[in-house]
Order: sequence, then structure tokens, then C-alpha cells
Amino acid sequence: MIIYDKLASILQKRNMQWKDLYNAGLSINTPTKFSHNRTMNTENIDKVCTFLQVQPSEIMEWVSDDEYKTRKQNKINEEKQEIEAQIAELQAKLKKM
Repeated sequence: MIIYDKLASILQKRNMQWKDLYNAGLSINTPTKFSHNRTMNTENIDKVCTFLQVQPSEIMEWVSDDEYKTRKQNKINEEKQEIEAQIAELQAKLKKM
């Protein structure tokens, strides 16, 4: 499976968001497709590479389906932990009130 985690990292390093890719000449839904690792045509990949001045290998990589599932589950687990930490922090603040 082709994933675009590298593209997400580049955007983050450059203080950009997915929606900033509209400036590359992409249609309104295309950045969302990148962010969800959907199938992408080479024209859109070329537009992003031109806009960011990078090689395709700098924005995407191939991983096995099992690795993708593992990464996806890890992200979900990290998000859950962050939310649980926020809840604990808010509950502690509430008790102090």
C-alpha cells in the first residue's frame, strides 16, 4: 500500500496544513485523499512535488498491508492515550474547583 506519511511530515516541518496543497493546483478534495492514503494519480503527485520542490520518494512510501494496519492501530492508540491524559487533567482541575 502506498502511504503519504512522509508528505504529512514535510507539511508539519514547513508549518503547513493539508489545505495548503490547494496552492499546488489540486482540487478541493485531493488533499483529503492524500491525508487518508487514498489512491492518487501521478498528475496530482507531480503537482505536489513541483509545489514542494521534492522527489516523489520524499512524500510517499510503500508498506505492506499488515504494516499499514499496525501503523494505523498505533496512531489510534496514541490518540486515545492523549485524550485520556487530557480527561485526567481536566478531572484534576475540576476537583480543585
